[in-house]
Amino acid sequence: MTDSRSAQCAALSKVLPNAVIFPSDASYATFSGSYWSKQEESVSPSCVVRPNSAQDVSTIIKTLTQCNDANSDPCSFAIRGGGHTPWAGSANIEGGVTIDMKEMNEIDVNKDQAIVSVGAGAIWGEVYKKTDSLGLSVVGGRGASIGVGGLLTGGGISYFSARKGFACDNVVNYEIVLGDGRIVDASAESNPDLWLALKGGSNNFGVVTRFDMRASEQGDFWGGSIIYADSVTPQLLQSFATLNDAHSFDEYAALIFSFSYTSAYGFLTAANIEYTKATPNPPAFHDFTAAKPQLMNTMRISNQTDFTTEFVQSQPSGRRCVASSLVHKNGNLTFVRRQLYLTSTFGNDLSFLNFVYDLFKSMPFAPLGTIPNLAISVTIQPMPPAITSRSGPLGGNSLGLNLADGSLVLCLLSATWDSAADDYRIRNVVNTLHDGLVAEARKRSLLNDWIYLNYADKSQDPIAGYGSEVKKRLRETSAKYDSDQIFQKMVPGGFKLS
Repeated sequence: MTDSRSAQCAALSKVLPNAVIFPSDASYATFSGSYWSKQEESVSPSCVVRPNSAQDVSTIIKTLTQCNDANSDPCSFAIRGGGHTPWAGSANIEGGVTIDMKEMNEIDVNKDQAIVSVGAGAIWGEVYKKTDSLGLSVVGGRGASIGVGGLLTGGGISYFSARKGFACDNVVNYEIVLGDGRIVDASAESNPDLWLALKGGSNNFGVVTRFDMRASEQGDFWGGSIIYADSVTPQLLQSFATLNDAHSFDEYAALIFSFSYTSAYGFLTAANIEYTKATPNPPAFHDFTAAKPQLMNTMRISNQTDFTTEFVQSQPSGRRCVASSLVHKNGNLTFVRRQLYLTSTFGNDLSFLNFVYDLFKSMPFAPLGTIPNLAISVTIQPMPPAITSRSGPLGGNSLGLNLADGSLVLCLLSATWDSAADDYRIRNVVNTLHDGLVAEARKRSLLNDWIYLNYADKSQDPIAGYGSEVKKRLRETSAKYDSDQIFQKMVPGGFKLS
């Protein structure tokens, strides 16, 4: 540890004596093991600080910036919410300070049950336990272990997005600590330019400590997962394209559709399906429920807590793989695995979906078959105008999506495996697949520049995908509220505005 890094940890320990965790502390290992990916777990900060309030965060920021002023060696830091982003250094930092928002996980519902206020360290499963008990919902993440803070500042796709827009569209106010330590609100009435920037602008403007979200009545609904034999994939791609039609999309429908290669089971296909009414097997999903053979089917009427818990516990391979930050087994944290995300967006075109599937099946998976617990997936999700049209009436966002683009397909390439020794081979296959589908989408004039920040790899630039005008506005907002550029210079993790 350099002198400046020792100094910043010592200074934090002095001003917040019960909030700082050092590598010698038993809780340091527990902290590291609470990340979703092995890559983030392997990053070793000089110390971890856990604030309990916005005032604590202000004290931390002031202390770190003073340390930076006093040393030539930069005092860098990271901001960790749920810790779900896969790549190393996204929400953790080697040798610096990681601000872990875990303790700031309060969930409050106002008297008329119109607003749910959520601390930035909460995870969505905690939020839904509260809202389900009141017959309410908020537009949030689809995985119970996913963090509130990262999802909301990166956009956020929800089961309710076709009815209510992106999750960030439903944040009516952010409480945020700026680079000079000030605690301010950002809403349509107070600092509206900052409010707009935070709806997709990630960690570039300060540390968000609380999100005030629009709530609505919501009871149980129909949903679950179906795992199929690979043979039904072509017919389900046709069903996907039909469902994603810009003119006929059912706004109560939500779908995550994947085809996968697994070392344990070979090729499989899975559909995570939700219909946000208590209507079993609605017409929108008849093709998916009728397709055979099915290897597993959990479709049922239940609540948001149940569905989001199931989502993080199941993978396309059918293996049970739980996020260590949420679920414990025999009193111990479950294993953490290596993870890779790479994303793209393209037009809703059946011929191209078939191309993507054929390209996937042509990948050299056979040599990877000996890698234990390997799963490589292509996951596609419908992005019809029903979703992108909701933003404007709610004040807009910074995602840069254009209604004129019609129905889009959000594509996520992902991989899960155990050993770092296999990193190169797996990344090479995933990169080859990504490059091939992007090149073909561009050739067919189907490629969209939008890159979903919450799925992006470190090698990608989602802020640029928002478009030059949005990026310019975000830079202007950053200069206004963070004149010393603390969150550009001292926070290397995340996606910057440069």
